[in-house]
Amino acid sequence: MIVSALFLLLATGHLVLALFGVSRIRAGAARMFLLPTVLCTALCYDNAVLALGSTIGEGRPLELLSVPRFVLHAILTPLLVLWARAAMDSADIPVVRRPGVRRAAVGLTVALIAVGSLHVLQLDLRPRWWAGALRYTGATGSAATALPAIIAGLAVLAAGIGLWRRHRYRLLFATSAVMTLVAGAAPVIPVLGNAGELVLSAGLLGTAAWLRRRDEDRSMVPQ
Repeated sequence: MIVSALFLLLATGHLVLALFGVSRIRAGAARMFLLPTVLCTALCYDNAVLALGSTIGEGRPLELLSVPRFVLHAILTPLLVLWARAAMDSADIPVVRRPGVRRAAVGLTVALIAVGSLHVLQLDLRPRWWAGALRYTGATGSAATALPAIIAGLAVLAAGIGLWRRHRYRLLFATSAVMTLVAGAAPVIPVLGNAGELVLSAGLLGTAAWLRRRDEDRSMVPQ
């Protein structure tokens, strides 16, 4: 019951972040806010299903509600590779503006979505209880299923390092480092991995806000 409440708390946190992102998009700051906002919305759904799993109980309804969790992760998580490149571009890190880097980012994103989609197509969901919380997970797991999330996370971490080194901006590095550290424990302690996602989501939106402020400050400088 306590773990279900924690998942509900994480869902609420993602909802708050998503609403913040929507407010910034409506204010005309869509470019860097769009993906983090969509991710927060998807993760709000993800955690809400986990929170309600023990209440809904085993059966077809919970299984069907669980499928979008995997679909959204497969499609949205690899897009962080493109977001990370765009963040470094906005921060005036010239190496990411090379055509080869652009093509590599797009190619890697497509490949990761393909790997994740293949996993979804082969999905065989089974109910599993953990600390009083019920969720549907894949019957079999492999390193390949986690590969898209690992590589996307490393891309964001690299962007965080780039922003830190060039501008002494640490938020993206700190939050992506936390996510990287807790990712290894996620299969054993699921709620810890989900908490790491909330920390990273806050870092993505915080970085989007920082990049927006940089653009606004530069536009006010007399030419």
